[in-house]
Amino acid sequence: MRTLPAEVVDLAHGQRGALTTAQARVLGLLPSDLVELAGHRQLEHPFRGVYTLPPPPGEDAEGRHLRLCAALRLLYPQGALTGVSAVLAHGAAVSGADLSRPVLRWSKDRGTGVKGAVFRRSTGPVVETSLGPTTALPQALVEVAMDSGPVAGVVSADHALHSRAVTLEQLSAALDDVRRWPRAGRVRSMLALVDARSESVGESQTRCQLSIAGIVAVPQVEIRDENGELVARVDLLVDDWVVVEFDGRIKYADGDPSVLWREKKREDALRRLGYVVVRVTWADLRVPGKVAAMVRRARQDVRPA
Repeated sequence: MRTLPAEVVDLAHGQRGALTTAQARVLGLLPSDLVELAGHRQLEHPFRGVYTLPPPPGEDAEGRHLRLCAALRLLYPQGALTGVSAVLAHGAAVSGADLSRPVLRWSKDRGTGVKGAVFRRSTGPVVETSLGPTTALPQALVEVAMDSGPVAGVVSADHALHSRAVTLEQLSAALDDVRRWPRAGRVRSMLALVDARSESVGESQTRCQLSIAGIVAVPQVEIRDENGELVARVDLLVDDWVVVEFDGRIKYADGDPSVLWREKKREDALRRLGYVVVRVTWADLRVPGKVAAMVRRARQDVRPA
């Protein structure tokens, strides 16, 4: 079986795992060689004219998307990433957005690009990132909301606001640029829901689901005892007495008993102060209406005096 030449591997590694058929030809690989290598899974062929190395172990959807972005930019070096591709290039969190195809800002007609990618005429400034030129982050966040809905937009915008990569004023200005565009209402909904205090994707999604259900949840609230001592800073607080904690289980992954014990003591202290604690998991978020129902049930359990 033909193996991938070392010089080809080195070239691809220097280009984020991608190379063009023209580059491969210079290194002695004919189109038929590339087809054979792809057939043996030593290469992948995401777009006409470009190949990529196989995915590294454990690659997630974001990693694959960025790998496709790098491959696409080899074909269109004058283009700039936009939409969800630009949001990832800026390092903002993404969840709930379509990552199946990279999105490129391109001056020509939409139908002129390769299959498997999205081409659009985005507006606004272009900035440099580690993946090359992209649409500025505020405009890219607006595109995510229009493409994938307000909740997906909130997740990315919350992260960008929390890390101070953007401001609300910049997001509002980006909305003004597309106010008359189709689906601009999704952006207005996103701006009504964003909150820079949220510290994780799960918290943002939980807060959005509660807000859509008409339940106001305040992020990152400090709870103190009768002596003013800090007991906990909770993810979300509803009605001043229902604590909603998103449980991503990352902090429990290593099974450290001390972590579990501290968490139990923290929750016990909250309950002694009269708070009801609701724990939300990824599985809960995936069931429509479940998180809101959990909080409504908690409201009925024990009301403070």
